[in-house]
Amino acid sequence: MGAVTALLHGDRDPSIAGMVIDSAFQDMRTLATDLAQQLGFRIPGLMLSAVLGMLRLSVKSRAHFDIFDLEPIAHVDQTYIPALFTAARGDTFINPRNTDALFEKYAGDKNLVKVDGNHNTTRPKFLMHSIAIFFVNTL
Repeated sequence: MGAVTALLHGDRDPSIAGMVIDSAFQDMRTLATDLAQQLGFRIPGLMLSAVLGMLRLSVKSRAHFDIFDLEPIAHVDQTYIPALFTAARGDTFINPRNTDALFEKYAGDKNLVKVDGNHNTTRPKFLMHSIAIFFVNTL
């Protein structure tokens, strides 16, 4: 969620010097569809829409925000902050295609680094070094 939060805020605050975006999803519908498929559920689009609609109403009443506003793909083409995107190739929680879609549409200076592992795998040292170099160059 931190990567999504950064992307949702990035187009509103140009004072941010740089962002590292690790395993962000592009929108809630894509995330829900991918998770359902990953878990082996074959949910028709209409049923998925109904489930998401109920979830949306529940979150709105309890947390007072709309989960459909969590749509970083709608913001990245207006974001110019330098960004380093990364994702694990074997991520089954947030499919790396989400990172690819966000990276493609991103308007600012950008780099993409794919790593081995899954969503919760400790990121390798070379990525940590790449992040450090990225921030040295952007700060």
